[in-house]
Amino acid sequence: MDAFHDTDDSKEFAYTPEELYAAVNAVDFTNLIRVDADELTYPLHVILRYGIERDVISGKLDVNDIPNRWNSDMKTFLDINVPDDTRGCLQDIHWSFLAIGYFPTYLLGAIMAAQLAHYCEQDIPDMYDMIKVGKFDDIRGWLTRKVHVHGKRYKSLDDLLIAEVGEPLSTKYFIDYLTKKYTDLYKI
Repeated sequence: MDAFHDTDDSKEFAYTPEELYAAVNAVDFTNLIRVDADELTYPLHVILRYGIERDVISGKLDVNDIPNRWNSDMKTFLDINVPDDTRGCLQDIHWSFLAIGYFPTYLLGAIMAAQLAHYCEQDIPDMYDMIKVGKFDDIRGWLTRKVHVHGKRYKSLDDLLIAEVGEPLSTKYFIDYLTKKYTDLYKI
């Protein structure tokens, strides 16, 4: 890989592809902000929000108690002390827009993507080699046949997945993906 050059002071910084990959995929258990979270801790941010929403809607949690619950869950899930509500329970616009129940869709999308990637690779064994060289036509075609052309044909996500890949939504593939990725990355 070519070195990156800093034109301001002519210092040369050289990074291997592996070092660059490790840097952009580093796990940061200190990140307070969901949208800045890494791929491994992001689900914990979503789960935290879902739990709070569920408990507010069911009447188990008063709205006035959200900041304390938020801070407690951030400590429990990520071992983070929240310094203020701006970087805590007020960081997202969803609740102020009454977009309740929206956060789980982010995680559902990641779970479904991992499952679809698994089945796509079954049908296109060289899928990752194709991705490495920027060839997406076969993958796009597979997604079109399996997902995109159906629109609202199926009553649920599970009905679509059962019809097209033979099983309902499963967290197995997402967990396997994260486990492999971060085991390889951190050599554990």
